[in-house]
Amino acid sequence: MTPVDAVQSALHQHNADRSTPGDPPGTLAELLSRHAPAAVALSGAGQTAWNGQIVEAGDGILGLAHWDGTLHLDRECILDPLHDLYARAGRPRPQAVLAGYRDALVTLLHEQSHFLGPQGATQEAARLAFREPGSRALEEGVAEAWSHSHLNAYLHSLGIPEVAPGIDRITTQPSYQAFLPATVLLTSHLDHRAALPPGRTLHLLNRQTAEGQWPLVTDLVYRSSELPHRVPPAQEPEVRHHLESFLRTAFHSLDPLQRLPHGLAAHRSRTLMRATLSTLEQELTRLTQAFPPHATVHQKPRAQASATGPAKAPARWTDPRSSPPVALRPGPTPARRQRLVEAPSRPLTRDPDDGLELSR
Repeated sequence: MTPVDAVQSALHQHNADRSTPGDPPGTLAELLSRHAPAAVALSGAGQTAWNGQIVEAGDGILGLAHWDGTLHLDRECILDPLHDLYARAGRPRPQAVLAGYRDALVTLLHEQSHFLGPQGATQEAARLAFREPGSRALEEGVAEAWSHSHLNAYLHSLGIPEVAPGIDRITTQPSYQAFLPATVLLTSHLDHRAALPPGRTLHLLNRQTAEGQWPLVTDLVYRSSELPHRVPPAQEPEVRHHLESFLRTAFHSLDPLQRLPHGLAAHRSRTLMRATLSTLEQELTRLTQAFPPHATVHQKPRAQASATGPAKAPARWTDPRSSPPVALRPGPTPARRQRLVEAPSRPLTRDPDDGLELSR
């Protein structure tokens, strides 16, 4: 008799019947059905682009949010541990085993974060925006930072601590150390500038696609400054684009750090972003002084974070009173939206037509 492959059986059951059980999941198949709605509910996003399908990932891929909406998950590092999670439900387990479960679950949440977006967002628009300089670094940094900071809430929403006692009392190390420290510094800075609760900017960015993330960052920077009181309406789009270009260029420069050991990558990511934020404040002061107060300028409210973000700005800076933005160099074709199995050096598979992933 051919032995039953429990993981393949769970995938088949999930893909054939995607009804969502009402109670906390008690099997791998039920978890696969519940994990995405739980991520949407926790995030407050308007929709998910996940098509409901889950397949085993190809060699070297830990998790992949494919642009076609399919979720790819590694057998050894994700699906097998999650099957074991329920096979030994309620039993005490060593911390190393709990850490493996936790890493598998944060990968689920990270990949589902890539599928989140406002109502009406499309994967095609997100894929095109993802090609722009700085987009991949921000999206991966946001997904990783948000997934780790919200993981315990996610676990409790799925009843995981009852299945694996102690899983919510251990910590694991985030990935993307080239991007995550810079993202945390930027979002914390924007929280402070816009008088938002800690973590609010990160939360808002996580429910945007790549199409809306940088416009939302720019909106928070712009409206938390004096520029709405100074800049004539006709020049506002160009000023916004100037600010966005500056920050995008900084995030684009994080890409080479991925080749460094994690500790060094994190240090340089923080150093670069601290310098960037200092320069940003100087630039906001300079721009404010370049536009003297005008009685005709509409007085706009201070920043109040939007869930959708502003419209895209024109592509050129033309104001003669200010130096032009740093030129954006065309970057390499962006990597897929993926998570990598941990290694000292993590080479990236570059293929914009697949999705966001972390690879072996």
